[in-house]
Amino acid sequence: MDSHIIEQHSEFAVNCFTGSFRHLAGLKGRDILEQTLFERGDAYLFQAGLDESGYPEYIFPVEEAGVLGMRRSGFDLEAIPISYGDVGAQITDLVNRFGPVVVWVNTAHLGYAEVYGRTDSYLHSIVIDDVAADLSHLRVFDCMVVDAERFSCQARLDFTAFEKAVSDRIQSDAHDCMGFFYVVTGSDGAADSGGLPGSLREQARRFVAEDRFRNAIRDYQHLCTEAFDDPGRSTEFAARRLFIHSTVLYSVPSLTLMSRSLEAAGSSAEAKELCGQAARHWQALGVLALRYEATGSAAVLKRLNERFSVLDDVTTRLWEELA
Repeated sequence: MDSHIIEQHSEFAVNCFTGSFRHLAGLKGRDILEQTLFERGDAYLFQAGLDESGYPEYIFPVEEAGVLGMRRSGFDLEAIPISYGDVGAQITDLVNRFGPVVVWVNTAHLGYAEVYGRTDSYLHSIVIDDVAADLSHLRVFDCMVVDAERFSCQARLDFTAFEKAVSDRIQSDAHDCMGFFYVVTGSDGAADSGGLPGSLREQARRFVAEDRFRNAIRDYQHLCTEAFDDPGRSTEFAARRLFIHSTVLYSVPSLTLMSRSLEAAGSSAEAKELCGQAARHWQALGVLALRYEATGSAAVLKRLNERFSVLDDVTTRLWEELA
């Protein structure tokens, strides 16, 4: 049985894990915005580390934030260890008892979208909402397929490929979360009462108090510089990853959601302007990263480092304004 897309949609998530949980919440009768999971899960707080390939990344703790956001939204969530000896029976039982299931996978084995076969494999999250009685395939929802134009889709995934996708392990400094099925075991429909302004203030307090957040941009800059200078790592690949993290996957998309949160919270005009500035600086950093990938120019690298310094200042001022 081959893997293929059943339905394709133009809407897509900002993050695969929070997007999967948003879809799961909708299937449970609760329409939750993805930005709400970012707010309640403290997901606007970023930190620096190394990705699954040993290259720098600037990212929020996705698994921790997604789970926390769901629980603060009133869902009872359980992470169930995968029984690798009998995955078919286990996933069938979970879907029958709890409904759709969220799981981390290795994209190398997601054959339903052509893009997964021509890009380096990475950690990704999907929703399983049906299992064939003969275990030939599953029906999955993928909230964020990152192609030339992003999309979401419902797809058929070959079961043998699925077994490989959940067992072929990928991990990084921020992510070591494969090996679990996430299910909603109940929901009281009651969110934490702290409110959006309080959530943003708490994240601002943590930014000021915790070095891993306050120093994240400088740490990321340092890791990128090390990667560019390391003969054991590809300078071009490191620069491309900087573009992807800054513009495609994390920084700019997160700030897009944050701008909506600031608007909903009635934040100050200064905070909204600083958020917009940060997004524009990340976009400019991404352009410089592409130029550095193409040229290896010392002048471009100097401008890239100058942009990092500006970003660090703007980001600090944003969180101080929110505090």
